[in-house]
Amino acid sequence: MAKKPKKAKASGSKKARRGTKQAKGGAAKGKSSKAKQQSRKKTAKGGKAAGKGTGRSTVKGKEKRPSKGSGKGSGKIKKEEGRVGEKRKAELEEQTTKKGKSLSGKQQRKKEITKLYGELINPGRTLKADVLVKDILEALSKRSSTLAEYCSTNLGAHVIEACLKWGTRNQRQDLLSRCSSDLIKMAQDRYGHQVVLKLLLYSSKTSAQRKPTDEEKKAQSKNLREILDKFSGKNLHATFFHRYGCRVINGLYYSTTVKASDKRRLLHSVAIPQAVALRRPELPSSKTLREVLQAEDLTEQQRTAIAQHLQEAVEKAIEKELLGLDIVHLLLQAFCEVATDSQLTQLAEQCMDGAAYLLSSKAGAEALLRLLGIANAKQRKALCRDLKGKFAALAKNAVDYVVMIRLATTVDDTVMLSKSMVAEWVQDMEDLCFDKYGHKVLAWIFQPGDPHLFSPYEQKCASLPSPSSLKEPEARRQELVRMLKPSIRAVFLQKPLEAAGDNSAKDLLAAFLASDWDQELILAIVAAAEAEATKENLGLLNSGTVTTTMLILLKLEPEKGPKLAQPLWEKCLKPQMVVAATSRCAFLLLAMLKRDPIKEPILAALRGKKSQIERSAQDAEVQGAKMKGARQLLEVI
Repeated sequence: MAKKPKKAKASGSKKARRGTKQAKGGAAKGKSSKAKQQSRKKTAKGGKAAGKGTGRSTVKGKEKRPSKGSGKGSGKIKKEEGRVGEKRKAELEEQTTKKGKSLSGKQQRKKEITKLYGELINPGRTLKADVLVKDILEALSKRSSTLAEYCSTNLGAHVIEACLKWGTRNQRQDLLSRCSSDLIKMAQDRYGHQVVLKLLLYSSKTSAQRKPTDEEKKAQSKNLREILDKFSGKNLHATFFHRYGCRVINGLYYSTTVKASDKRRLLHSVAIPQAVALRRPELPSSKTLREVLQAEDLTEQQRTAIAQHLQEAVEKAIEKELLGLDIVHLLLQAFCEVATDSQLTQLAEQCMDGAAYLLSSKAGAEALLRLLGIANAKQRKALCRDLKGKFAALAKNAVDYVVMIRLATTVDDTVMLSKSMVAEWVQDMEDLCFDKYGHKVLAWIFQPGDPHLFSPYEQKCASLPSPSSLKEPEARRQELVRMLKPSIRAVFLQKPLEAAGDNSAKDLLAAFLASDWDQELILAIVAAAEAEATKENLGLLNSGTVTTTMLILLKLEPEKGPKLAQPLWEKCLKPQMVVAATSRCAFLLLAMLKRDPIKEPILAALRGKKSQIERSAQDAEVQGAKMKGARQLLEVI
């Protein structure tokens, strides 16, 4: 006899039947699952209703299902939902970006300030700058954070800098007052330190088209004092040896508005130990650091204390990677002048990797001059590698040309120099020959230490002790001369008289010929002078610089070998004797009269034209010209 089915199975079948009915009911509402997905996508994009007749509203792309019993009175609910939807839509339009994301209050304020900042820095702005600055400051006053915290952001720093640049004097004063208590904190911040520098600049700035009034001068002095007073004592030391803070101290020291006494106070507070400063109250503002170190009334104990303090300060600055700042170079320069060889050796090991940074200031270059004398071959080679591509520019620099001379006189590896430094010089040789400083670098290699060509300062810089250089100086010089001579000679052969008439190139020409009296170059000079002699008033030959160069070359003329005086007389001056005697070339004739071989022929020729020379000199004097050379010549003949 068959058994009856259990209730569990029956109930299961009921559930299945119930699910089937629900599925049918869902399908009967007129929406398939695919249609629903498409409806949701539309809702997510535009925030609109899922579809007509569904009675559903959406907020932020999500569906909101109607409550139970929504079938009754649906018309009234739809009207209310329509009003709510319009209101919400208006709010969303005001508080959303183009991407459709809502903005918080903080983001709204940032957007407002950014918009004002963009209009402020726009040259074609429609509103006045001070009005925009006022709006920005009002918007910033609503922030919960301080102005210093705002300046620690990239946008905040740029906004405040723009306000300082375009704001009025009162607005700048307001910003300084609000930042005054946080200047030390701002000075040590990645972005805030730039604001401190701009506060220094604009708090003491007036229009360049007028002189500041007495009231403005007092306000500037007060603002400057307010900034400087913050940087003293422990605050100064903490800021100086900080990555960003040192830039602020550097800006203060090299500011044109800060007095020299205040600058010395800043530097001496770091460079001179307190024990010495207390015993010498006049030091912080009366003398420069170099004058303090060279003072005769300093005791040996005080000198030792200063040297040790400087060493500690320099080592700390190197550790903090501050070699790129000029004020640190002053400390380095002072220490190198009082350091022993062992201290310099230790310093070279610490800072030669960053020695290229020292070339940015005169103090740094002078410190590097001493370090090059003590550095080993590996350190010098590393420096040359760092300077690759810059040797020609450095040789033409008003500060660094002495460093190039020092490199040429201390580096033993001339093969390495020929591939780096000399190779770059050869490529730019013409510019170097005619450059105010570049010609000195080349002239030193041909005539080192010539007092007629180099100042005492240049001689001292190039002749500093170099105990680590092992090669014989003359052998090193001859190797460099052999490398440089062909290219320099080519420049002079191409432009002989131009070189003689240039204030810079003439010294290099004299040094070149003093080293080697080149016959071909002498003939090129005479040929160029002969061509100029045919021009009106002797052309370049009547130039004072050319005359001076010719006088120098006449003194360099050797007793044996090719001559300059005789061909210069026969080809250039003799055919134009009257004009030459009444021009600057009269001094050349006077110099030639001191040479026995050509003295008599020149005298005879001049005496034959004496009356014409005298008449021409008188006519020139009537017109206001000075005939000093011609009168001396007439007295001799």
